[in-house]
Parts: sequence; structure tokens; C-alpha cells
Amino acid sequence: MRYKVTFLVGFATGYTLGAKAGRERYEQIRRTMRGLSENPAVQSAAGVLQAQASNLVGSARDRVIDKLPLGGHGDPYGPGPVPVTTPGNGANPGP
Repeated sequence: MRYKVTFLVGFATGYTLGAKAGRERYEQIRRTMRGLSENPAVQSAAGVLQAQASNLVGSARDRVIDKLPLGGHGDPYGPGPVPVTTPGNGANPGP
């Protein structure tokens, strides 16, 4: 949902700027954004943010896995299927 909202806000902003400013202003904005994206300081900051995001995702994943009832097997997918019936309980185990 968040990505849809972000996309819609970006689309609306771009449409509004384009409709009010025209092609010349659009080209100017595009040149400015391209210059910023090629700036080494901006690229460095983007790399730092990407590394921090990766670390955050990794630690969040580890915390979630630690809270899952895995039965102590060390298998991230769990202990496997749980049988519906157990021998000796009087239930028909089926075919």
C-alpha cells in the first residue's frame, strides 16, 4: 500500500510540475536530477543508506526467526508437517 501511495504522489507531483511549467522546465529539472544522481557525495550517501537498510532487514529477519516456534531443530522452515492422528488414540489413520 505504501508503494502505491508513493507512486501516486510522485505521479501527481510530476504531472502538476509538467502541466504548469512546460517542456523547458521539465528538461531543467531532469538535468538537475541527473546531475545529483551522478554526484559522488549523493552516491556515497545512497550506498550508506542501502547498507543500513540491509543491516536493518537482516536483524529484523533474525529477530523474527528467533521468535518462531521451530522446535530447536535449527531448520528455518520448521520441524515439518504435524501428523493429524497419533498411534494408539483410537482414530483411524486412513489409507
